[in-house]
Amino acid sequence: MKQPGEHVGPSSLTGASGTLPRMDSRAASRPSFWPMQFGGWGLYALLLIVTFLPAAAADGRTVSLLMAKGSRAMFGLVLTSLMRLGYQRLFPGGFTRQAAWAMATSAVFGVVWMGLAEVWATWLYDTYNWRTNRMMFGRAALDYAVTLLGWSGLYFGIKHAQAWQDERERALKAATLAQEARLASLRHQVRPHFLFNALTSVRALIGEDPARARRMVTEMADFLRFSLQKGDSPHVPLEEELAMVRSYLSIESVRFEEKLDVQVSVMPGTERLSVPAFLIQPLVDNAVKHGLASGKLPVRVRLGITREHDVLRILVENTGVWAPPAREMGPEGTGTGLRNVRERLAQLYAERARLETSEEEGWVRVRVELPAQEWTPILAEESHDAPAARVAGG
Repeated sequence: MKQPGEHVGPSSLTGASGTLPRMDSRAASRPSFWPMQFGGWGLYALLLIVTFLPAAAADGRTVSLLMAKGSRAMFGLVLTSLMRLGYQRLFPGGFTRQAAWAMATSAVFGVVWMGLAEVWATWLYDTYNWRTNRMMFGRAALDYAVTLLGWSGLYFGIKHAQAWQDERERALKAATLAQEARLASLRHQVRPHFLFNALTSVRALIGEDPARARRMVTEMADFLRFSLQKGDSPHVPLEEELAMVRSYLSIESVRFEEKLDVQVSVMPGTERLSVPAFLIQPLVDNAVKHGLASGKLPVRVRLGITREHDVLRILVENTGVWAPPAREMGPEGTGTGLRNVRERLAQLYAERARLETSEEEGWVRVRVELPAQEWTPILAEESHDAPAARVAGG
């Protein structure tokens, strides 16, 4: 147990990485190759037509311009689609190898593009003579090669961006699964921790008062029924958590009778707020256990639930003093309670939750603050799936 006055906040939640990210089971939607391919070359043709349209319109060659630039874009679309077949074999691969292939392939296909353009121009224009323009073949091939190299750069850039996104999603999913496993472990710790303490109480009663022991077993059954019904739900409505806490207090009241005085105060309107399952019970168990250990009877335990704006406040206090550290791991407990609460708050809420302890005028107090959220089945499902993407920085 931490010393009085210690709190859980941004600086003390070591190992916390914020609220759990929500992972959608479906892959993030991304544009496929062919819509981008057709759209890109369509835009390329449009830019060429717009650039040369004023001069062509003045000479009455608008139709020829549309055919020439449209065919140029069509050749580019076909050639780059063929280039893609070769580029696909380069993934995964190093940048140097991909760059070398891109330059070589662009140069070769630039020459092919130039040849197709010359054949097309010869067929389209009766007055065109390729022999008179053969001195321009090198420049035209370079022009086409640069265009193809630009396309190659875009292709590899998009592929690397998608690969990075896939890797990021895999890392995020791995972190999410690790967080879920940690939370599940923490939730499952609470039940054997409770059973340890409850069975210790039953053992103490079997010899001295079998009837009270049977009553305690009945109350334990009610408590465990809650555990089975909720399964692995990370969050439950506050009213259900309180019902489970009252079952636990009934168990302790059977054992200690007049030695234990408990009062529960709940602010109206907070019953449907969401709280982590098995959050309050370890705090109350800690108050009862260490209050009795302090030796001053009767032990008074007070549980108060209030809401202030967007903050839900849980106050558990008991008469007595903080148990010495050597006693925390004694036969009355396993040291799981407060440590478990701290770690679960850190995993679920990070800096948005606080746990403070104090001791003043014969009272030991544990205060918990967490976001006030209305409980809904949707919220419960999202919590179980582990939502938002804050682990990876948004």
